[in-house]
Amino acid sequence: MFGLKKEEIVHRDLLVYLWAKFVSNTGYRFFSNPHVENPYDLKKLKKENAVFLYTGLHKSLWETSGVMSSIYFQKLPPPFIGMGDNLVKGKLFQKLAGKTGAFLVKRPQTRKDVLESSKKLKQYIIYYLAHGIDVSIYPEGTRRNIPDKRVYGNFFPTAFEAVLEYEKNKEKILAEHNKLKPYDIYVVPFNVDYSKIREDYEMMRALEGKPHTLHILDSLKMIRHIGDLYISFGEPIKIENHLDKNRKELALYTREKCLELVKILPINIVSWAILNAHEAGRLDREKILECIRENVEKLAGIKDRFRGFELGESPQDILDKVSRYEKNFKNITTTHLPFYRLYADYINHYIKKNDE
Repeated sequence: MFGLKKEEIVHRDLLVYLWAKFVSNTGYRFFSNPHVENPYDLKKLKKENAVFLYTGLHKSLWETSGVMSSIYFQKLPPPFIGMGDNLVKGKLFQKLAGKTGAFLVKRPQTRKDVLESSKKLKQYIIYYLAHGIDVSIYPEGTRRNIPDKRVYGNFFPTAFEAVLEYEKNKEKILAEHNKLKPYDIYVVPFNVDYSKIREDYEMMRALEGKPHTLHILDSLKMIRHIGDLYISFGEPIKIENHLDKNRKELALYTREKCLELVKILPINIVSWAILNAHEAGRLDREKILECIRENVEKLAGIKDRFRGFELGESPQDILDKVSRYEKNFKNITTTHLPFYRLYADYINHYIKKNDE
């Protein structure tokens, strides 16, 4: 049923894992300002024999370690993470990554690679969930969707095929492996919103053909101040209640739940206003302030997703909050339009819905 050899399964090495945990947790606690929002009692579900597949939208490499720390500080077991092998260069580092709890899947280059990678990812997920181990993945497959396409990407269905297959074949799996326990499988949507994405400049330079961050060792650079970030967990989706869905439908359903978790920060509002002002042909401060006020009013219906500012707050105060930590907002010019567009597009799905 599992289709994986014993030697293919990664196991956390205590010393390597403790070192990685120390680095990750140090950066999380002292070099970021996380605001965790989780109104659901995942610990209670854990006590009731639940296993989680954490699935999130992907914006930054920070999520790879930061979300793990968030889960750890909630006194939940840190999940094993599925990653593309292109993020870890060299056999030594790939071996070390595996010892921290990362399982690497080949980044596909051909049609054959796509099928092989999907098969391996499904096998990994079923194996870990069947053994009561939580897993975390980013079903978009890349953090490049917003800078490249201006929208969040579709969720690849492989992971959702895995949870459906496990749930539908649970009795057979348990019969074949009598040492395993039955688990209730939940997909847990999550999302992280940033006041400052560490690799924003790198992602924009990539559009110009220049190098950009690709290596997991760049996670070490995360141990520096990146400002406020909002880590949001959604309502757990019990797979047993969604067996009427096929893998694509479950992927789409989960993606929508993740999109609902996206928070609207001052940097998103101001960036959107700058683009509005530019389209109106007036990239001056007064026009930008007017657009900030209009955009806040347009989104008043989802003010529960505002973070870092409030409905009725003055446009000048909102702009000042952003310009205090990001230099591109102190001197607003057309040169920085790609930068403003990046941060505006993180709430693009709200903007489009509002315009319909």
